[in-house]
Amino acid sequence: MKVLAIIPARNEQKAIGTVVMLSKKYVGTVLVIDDGSSDKTALVAKLSGAEVVRHKVNKGKGEAMLTGLKWANDNDYDIVVFIDGDGQHDPAAIPSLIKPIKDGEVDITIGSRWHHVEGLSEMPFKRIFGNWILSTTTSLSLSKVIRDSQSGFRAFHMRTLDSLLTTSESGFAVESEMIALADKAGFRWKEVGIKASYKDLNTSTQTAWYHGLTVLAKALRVMRLNKPGRFFGSFSFLCFLVSLGFVIWGRYAFPDENLLPIGYLYIISFFIIVGGFSMFSAIMLSGLNVVSNRIFKIVLEMVSNAK
Repeated sequence: MKVLAIIPARNEQKAIGTVVMLSKKYVGTVLVIDDGSSDKTALVAKLSGAEVVRHKVNKGKGEAMLTGLKWANDNDYDIVVFIDGDGQHDPAAIPSLIKPIKDGEVDITIGSRWHHVEGLSEMPFKRIFGNWILSTTTSLSLSKVIRDSQSGFRAFHMRTLDSLLTTSESGFAVESEMIALADKAGFRWKEVGIKASYKDLNTSTQTAWYHGLTVLAKALRVMRLNKPGRFFGSFSFLCFLVSLGFVIWGRYAFPDENLLPIGYLYIISFFIIVGGFSMFSAIMLSGLNVVSNRIFKIVLEMVSNAK
């Protein structure tokens, strides 16, 4: 099997050379997608022995990954491994990442810090908390639980290409959307334990919050589109919890009143009504989603056979 390592990179001239040279020890070819860098990322990558494709302007990680997948398809590769260009991931884990795919066990593997003792222990708490929220949200879009949905270290068999190319996400939420699309198409996937280095990764708190909230919003969108029953069912449950919270709060705030103030009753009624409508939507859309998934798989199979 021909294996290609794809490194989406933007302004990573400090680390890209090391990542390329270490990756070349485990794969036949390394491809760097220079996503509109203003530094010498492309030059350093080229001198380190990588093939380089440049985006003249920054298009986002999602677009960079799609560019890499199309390049891999045009050059007849069987497996692609995505690895971040900032030095966070250890290329030495590539063999263990691609082994389940080579063995025919799965179609996709995801490097998971949660499945590696050192990987989890070295992970900063804010990343653990943020990753847990995003992965929990993403799991609601999938057929099984994923622990590290935001890992950029992952491998795909090229038979998954058609499902991956349907992604509409150009930013960092592409990690969540791609696995959701592949899962919806019926491809098998599993997580493989890895560890990551956070040394010299100087992401500001403001940037981290913005990135996290953006990915969360996109993950919720993916859940709404792929698992509308779960999305509206979760929203309905949240509404009922909020209404119950106001009832308990009102009783503690006004212990001597037989009836809660009218304002509280309006709020409680509002959340109960919204929760009821959401529950109705969840039941209806859950059935429709089963039908649409069957149609999606049939169409995808027809397209694949046509090729």
